[in-house]
Amino acid sequence: MFPEIDMFEEVYVRPNNETTKQLHATMVEKRDVVLHEATSQLPSETPIEDVTLPEDVGFQIMTDVLDQNFGRRRGKVVRGMGKARVRETGASSSRSNTVEVNALKEEVTQLRAEGEQMKVQLRAQDERMKAQDEEVRTCVGRVQELVQAIQMAGLQISLPAPHLAPPSTSDPFCPADTK
Repeated sequence: MFPEIDMFEEVYVRPNNETTKQLHATMVEKRDVVLHEATSQLPSETPIEDVTLPEDVGFQIMTDVLDQNFGRRRGKVVRGMGKARVRETGASSSRSNTVEVNALKEEVTQLRAEGEQMKVQLRAQDERMKAQDEEVRTCVGRVQELVQAIQMAGLQISLPAPHLAPPSTSDPFCPADTK
């Protein structure tokens, strides 16, 4: 699952080289943390082979550990020249990263503003709904008062029953009083 870390052990870890042993141990610790995080969100019976991880996670762990211990040197490695480094020309990747970060910051700011606007709209809608609910409660209360007053007066009111049968699809619709 992490061939880069296994390869590092096979190639570099030697019996009397405590530095590479420690580097490998750190890589294994980070690997275990990544595995634990990935499996913590899955059912416990999920086999380790079914856990999906980014393709280059082992490489990222290895480079992170090496960068933390040895730091990163600027420049570009040129094959065939050993440890020689050539200064890169042209736009640096940090400039393009800065542009990306600024674009993302701008997008986050815009999304936050839209979120605040949505909150204001939801609050206004909630207030309208509360007002409508209060109106309905008031009407229901008045109808209940009228029914009580009619009952106390001993009045009997008969209301005509509405004709609720659906119209026939073969006959044209005609109100009941015109037949």
